Amino acid sequence: MPSGGATSGDRPEPLEEARDERRSEGRRPAGAARARAGRPGPNGEAVPIAVNWDVRARRPVAFVWRRRTYRVERVLETWVLETGWWRDDGHVSRSYWRVRAGGRVVDLRYDRLSKSWALERELS
Repeated sequence: MPSGGATSGDRPEPLEEARDERRSEGRRPAGAARARAGRPGPNGEAVPIAVNWDVRARRPVAFVWRRRTYRVERVLETWVLETGWWRDDGHVSRSYWRVRAGGRVVDLRYDRLSKSWALERELS
């Protein structure tokens, strides 16, 4: 699996504004107290979050989701999505981090074009 991240000239902004999202879409894991797995937004879209970025380590170290701060315990995987660069209206340039934080595994996304963070998916 390819790995990557933001380049030094395209460094993510630290602690961007977060927005509270309460609904998610996907299959419900066992146990009523557990959050739903899958897409965190009400219609399955990614949810904007605030991220604390470690410049030296070049990785997220914490993020705020649903008014709670999660400390990144471990980065499990990283990858980059670069597509649509040949079109004027469909260019996508994103860096992803799959992390373990607060007992959950989530995919964090940094959009290099809009310079914004989002929680893409909750895996557990």
